Amino acid sequence: MTSLIFCISLSSFAQDERFYRNIFTGDLNNSKEEDFIYKVEVKSHKYMLDLNRDGVEDSFQTVKKDGLDFIRINDAFGNSVFEKSLDTKGSGSKIFKADFKYVSNDVDVLLLYFYEGDNQSSTFEGSARLYFITIQNKSFNKMTLTKGPYFWHEFAETPDKYSIYWNKRFSINTIDYNHDGVKEISVSFNKTSRIFFYKSDGVWIQN
Repeated sequence: MTSLIFCISLSSFAQDERFYRNIFTGDLNNSKEEDFIYKVEVKSHKYMLDLNRDGVEDSFQTVKKDGLDFIRINDAFGNSVFEKSLDTKGSGSKIFKADFKYVSNDVDVLLLYFYEGDNQSSTFEGSARLYFITIQNKSFNKMTLTKGPYFWHEFAETPDKYSIYWNKRFSINTIDYNHDGVKEISVSFNKTSRIFFYKSDGVWIQN
């Protein structure tokens, strides 16, 4: 717990340091995420789950690298087979919930509930959104990450004045609305609803 708090407190500094290092080394436009060497990495324990439905438990982890957020998928042997970054917007960012959902006979999705962090420089603003990790054909070689919609957003002019909530109550479900054998992802918040339809090859489109 101490390490996690330490990592979050370094969030803004670490991101600025990374940016300036890229400028001075000339790698701002050329560096790849997987090639970058991070100074501080803090990872959660492994959450065990049979992600490819082969009867053997795999795992996923949340990871902080220099204050940036990542999701990591490990196979049954503990080897990392998938890792992607999430868009961090402020301090306190974290994945706070995950749901594993059946979509069709050959498609499953791991829903990540991600708090993007808050910014309190002049006004308070915090937001949370969904990410979809789509697993096709029960294969770790066919996984994709999709940045989904907001399901919560808070804005306050000042802490002691007022707040506007895009969402305090939200509902997220997987339902086969069009009866084609493939479940859709529905997100309801702030009196609005969005439905995401799965097309193919990890692609989701919003209705």
